[in-house]
Amino acid sequence: MSPTADLRPSGPAAPGRRKRWRLPHLLGVFATLIWAFAVGAGIERVWRYESTPGATADGPQVWPGSILVKPRAGEATLVMFVHPRCPCSRASLAELREIMAQANGSLHASVLFLRPQGTTDVWERTSTWSAAQNIPGVAVSVDRDGAEAARFGASTSGHTVLYSAAGQLLFAGGITSARGHVGDNSGRRAVLALLKNKNAAAAHPIYGCRLRDRLPSQGGA
Repeated sequence: MSPTADLRPSGPAAPGRRKRWRLPHLLGVFATLIWAFAVGAGIERVWRYESTPGATADGPQVWPGSILVKPRAGEATLVMFVHPRCPCSRASLAELREIMAQANGSLHASVLFLRPQGTTDVWERTSTWSAAQNIPGVAVSVDRDGAEAARFGASTSGHTVLYSAAGQLLFAGGITSARGHVGDNSGRRAVLALLKNKNAAAAHPIYGCRLRDRLPSQGGA
């Protein structure tokens, strides 16, 4: 045999020899890593959106008067402000339904829907409007250009205020635990406790869209 003959084994790779990663395999691994990163970033963004509250503010400490809502003698008064095109507010209305079911007729409640200036008379008539109308004991009205929301200091859809029969502010905030989440939460518990003359936590973030935007966007963004 010639000294220059190829002496490399012609069969399977010899034990201990490093496996060479071919380009297609490397591209597949790289694509998988990019996909995993994109999925993780998407999940983190959704979680951050759901858990980011909108702007909150205390309502007037004494009932400020209202063109649309008239308190009833001997009853507490609850008012919720809603952007009709905010998907997050469907959860707020679901929580209001639960509150009304447990209030046993001791609560006068109204939901005021934003209608921005320059929009049509049916602009606010969305499925969210219909959901509010279907809550027993709740009155639904149009808040033209957000005048009532401004009166009560509301700037985020889902902002809820509760006043005692004597006209004193008991609660101002949200009644969901996150955007679009329905279920037991501190806001709902606080309203029900206050209706029974019990103490309740003071801070209740509001998870909803900005009220003043014609097209809804993330509150606090």
